[in-house]
Amino acid sequence: MDIEIRQGLAEARALAAGHWRALAAYTGMGVLVPFLLLSSEPIFDLRTIMALMVNTYGTYVSGSITGPLYLLGIVSVIVAGAMFAAWNAILAEFREGYISEIMYGMVAGAAYLIVNILLYAGIGVIATLPILLTIGIAEWNALAGSLADGAYRLVLVVLGTWIEARLCLTGAIMGAGGRLNPFPAIAESWRATGQAQGRLFGFYLALGTLFGLAVGGLILVHGAVIWNNAQAPGSALEMAMSFAWVLLFAAYFLAKILVAAGFLRAARPRAAAAEVFA
Repeated sequence: MDIEIRQGLAEARALAAGHWRALAAYTGMGVLVPFLLLSSEPIFDLRTIMALMVNTYGTYVSGSITGPLYLLGIVSVIVAGAMFAAWNAILAEFREGYISEIMYGMVAGAAYLIVNILLYAGIGVIATLPILLTIGIAEWNALAGSLADGAYRLVLVVLGTWIEARLCLTGAIMGAGGRLNPFPAIAESWRATGQAQGRLFGFYLALGTLFGLAVGGLILVHGAVIWNNAQAPGSALEMAMSFAWVLLFAAYFLAKILVAAGFLRAARPRAAAAEVFA
């Protein structure tokens, strides 16, 4: 079983054209709703973050860390639920409606989140433990910003991207079959991506780099707007920046859904053909 990047992207475009209504609805659920929720918490405001960076002791943010963490947990479940609902909508043989898809997405998304947290936490421990046992925590903290620290972070990025490439079909596999157990889908994704892992790694590395550059560029532009704009928060210019953030995250949200779905269709050409001529 092989996956061609070009074929997968062509399948993704076809899915986008055929299911744009469902994708628009779940993008609103998975991007706009979380954005509005996070905007209600001052600590997630770029203006607050910049003020803390400029004057750590002169800026006061009320509340505790519990509220933001709780909100991040809720937002993560909503985003994952919207993604799985979208996969179920565009890949399942028969659609059962938005309510059924959302209910499935919330359950499957929560299960997937838990497994991913455990998986990446375990990988982080395995990658970090030998260093901490060798040189100690204090010595490693002293190396922050050094060449060794940069090389270690690069290794983690490469490892994380490779794992993402090998497991990229997991959510699409679950959504296509209405599955709730992530483990069989993880195993299936690992087998299906084996032959194409080099191409998939390069693709996801490029996608992550592109998104990172876009986020960095938007932070610079938004920061400049805040720094140079004498108007109070909520001006037309800052609202335009908020709209730009929503568009960026919507594009990334759709890319994550459609690329995985397209690659799954490319890995299962017979299943895709059967769906077309059914």
